[in-house]
Amino acid sequence: MLGQSSASPGRARVGVSLNFFTNGLMLTLVPRLPEIKQAFELSDDFYGIVVAAMGAGALVVGPLPARFIARHGALKVALVSTIGAALMLALASGAASPLAFAVAFFLMGVLDAHIDAAQNTQGVAVQIWAGRTIMSSLHATWSVGATVATLAGSLAAGLRVPLAVHGGVMAATIIVLALACYRMGVIPPDVRLAQLHSKQKADQQAPANWRRLLPVLPLALLGVVGVVPEDATNNWAALYLVDHFGLGYSPAGMAVTVMLVAQVIGRLLSDPLADRYGQETVASVGGGLVAAGALVVIATPVAPLVYVGLVLIGVGCAPIVPTAFSAAGRLPGLASGTGISLVGFALRLGLTLNSPLMGAVAERSSVRAAFGIVVIAGLAACLLAWRYRPRH
Repeated sequence: MLGQSSASPGRARVGVSLNFFTNGLMLTLVPRLPEIKQAFELSDDFYGIVVAAMGAGALVVGPLPARFIARHGALKVALVSTIGAALMLALASGAASPLAFAVAFFLMGVLDAHIDAAQNTQGVAVQIWAGRTIMSSLHATWSVGATVATLAGSLAAGLRVPLAVHGGVMAATIIVLALACYRMGVIPPDVRLAQLHSKQKADQQAPANWRRLLPVLPLALLGVVGVVPEDATNNWAALYLVDHFGLGYSPAGMAVTVMLVAQVIGRLLSDPLADRYGQETVASVGGGLVAAGALVVIATPVAPLVYVGLVLIGVGCAPIVPTAFSAAGRLPGLASGTGISLVGFALRLGLTLNSPLMGAVAERSSVRAAFGIVVIAGLAACLLAWRYRPRH
């Protein structure tokens, strides 16, 4: 591992940022989901279940990520899980049946839950070491990685690159980057020890036993409603443009990229705004923008305005999930990674339930109607974040 003498807050921030970026690359198959749906001849109902397999995989792991992080450290958990998830990505891209695809996606979800908890735990530690808010910026690098991934996916769809080749190349790239993350993200033991002592002092003032988990609940719910707009866009926006407006796979796949670029901008702006107005206030405004954007997507009669609505959704959802993770990482009375893992668990619950729910609505009405769920999620995020903003 990297020598401790060369470790610094700046270098550790670059390392954990690269980890988020690498995790974003996992979305490279998203623009090709309409293509996969057609190839496997899936109904809207069954498609919603298949794409929810990744969320289901993350859901079943429960508190395991927190235990592994406490035992082996966030950096090592992130490295091993990322390599495993990259291999599952390669398997999913070469799947010959919807069952094989769903199983590979399920295992990706199991590993992604560990990646998510580990990189957010590491991010909170680096944020404390750096002494400034960086969580939204870290999540912005995830969005940048996802943007690169979806651009690659849209380009591959346009060039008719075989899915197996596309997924294999991306998986190899992810593994190489994961090794670089591991070397750069080191936090010296003395810094970790100082953070541990500080947290132990806060823990002594925290309520006992199960009451320590109560403050996580609103943050978990905030994470759930914060991830719904991302999930809806990733799994349904391209399909909506193909089915309702007759767009080709490549331009329809760009819908996800448009949302992610807007999300990157929103997350880069969120940290300075959060330092000035508070993370919860910024997240509340973001929830309102999500609801407005989803209404545009639903109401517009022309395809270009769908992209405008997705821009609003991307900017709006940008601060919501980082706010939930950041606050969970600071909760007193919880072991390292526990609050973050619980929020991640709730977030995965939202991912698991959202696509089947949207699929059920789409099957009985339309994908346009299914985006009403995003309106509800945006309004819920707005009210919840406003309710739990600091009172000073």
